[in-house]
Amino acid sequence: MHKKNFLMLLFAFVALGAIANISCSDHRRDAIKIGVIMPLTGDAAQYGIPSLNAIQLAVMQTNSEREKWQPEIKLVPEDDKAQAAQAVSAFQKLVTLEKVNLILGPLVSSATLSVAPLADSNKVVLFTPSSSAPALTTAGDYVFRNELSDLFGGTSQAELAVNKLGYKKMACVYINNDYGAGLFKVFKDKFQALGGQLIFEDSFGQSNSDFRSMITKLKSISPDAVFIISHDEIINFVRQMVELGAKFQIYTTPVFEDNRNIEKLGALAEGIIYTYYGNFDPASSNEKIRLFITQYEMQYKETPTYYAALAYDAACIALEALKRNSYNVESIKDELYRIQKFPGITGETSFDVNGDVSKPVSLKTVQNGRFVFLQ
Repeated sequence: MHKKNFLMLLFAFVALGAIANISCSDHRRDAIKIGVIMPLTGDAAQYGIPSLNAIQLAVMQTNSEREKWQPEIKLVPEDDKAQAAQAVSAFQKLVTLEKVNLILGPLVSSATLSVAPLADSNKVVLFTPSSSAPALTTAGDYVFRNELSDLFGGTSQAELAVNKLGYKKMACVYINNDYGAGLFKVFKDKFQALGGQLIFEDSFGQSNSDFRSMITKLKSISPDAVFIISHDEIINFVRQMVELGAKFQIYTTPVFEDNRNIEKLGALAEGIIYTYYGNFDPASSNEKIRLFITQYEMQYKETPTYYAALAYDAACIALEALKRNSYNVESIKDELYRIQKFPGITGETSFDVNGDVSKPVSLKTVQNGRFVFLQ
């Protein structure tokens, strides 16, 4: 009888231990949710969808390589249509219902700026792959970005315009939102400080499609170049410029590097000059870049864009920070600030005290239907 009781007690202890081990093991493998806020519909979806694709690729790679003790990463994407109000709604849903502590996005500056105060007050890390408005530098301790601030980018664009391209008299037309207005101010101040003359300036609304009146005015003043700060509005601007018989050198921003622009403009894209941030080059022989491009093309049947590269690096940086702090998502902010010289496909990434990064700025153009570095 005593032996029987002893065996039953021993079995109970073994069973309890097994349950405890299973519980502990399951706890270690609990999935970690990462929120994503991107424009997945609307005019900016051409940037948002490739960005989400790249983030998904980074997560798929991480999940496929994880050890048994490492948790699975799950993405929870939300569509903000590149609109501030939609971004706020998406943020509230992710934090309230999904209980996320880390969000990749939004993509555009106005949406990111609308969410930044909420991220800071809720202690949720907001890591935007590409928002560049100068105001984001002081938007909060929980706000990070993987794109140059326009305070630096706009300054570099003005310096390249004067010192490398020799532009002395320029016109500038820009989209009237946080991104466009912020970049325009920085560019204007630096361009004039370097002795350049801004002989024409005007703004336009998002998704504006008629630039004929603006182009007619520009024809009468003949600037050395027209600096256009836009999203895909540049397509109609260039088409209407040709229709009206105007011949301006177009100078624009990294947003222009999107194969859709070449597809839609055809030969009209030839010779357009734009600034480019970072080191990602789809034609590069770099092994890491080639691997990313190959895997992206296999998965999504298209070549990754500039924004896809930025988003991929942002996701990889966030995943590396999670790994370094043993997947304690609640303390990921401190770990991100410790990221220095992360070897991404857009170049080495280090965060400063404001969650900003630095990247090289160069000049590119369209030649024979391809984006190439300007010689």
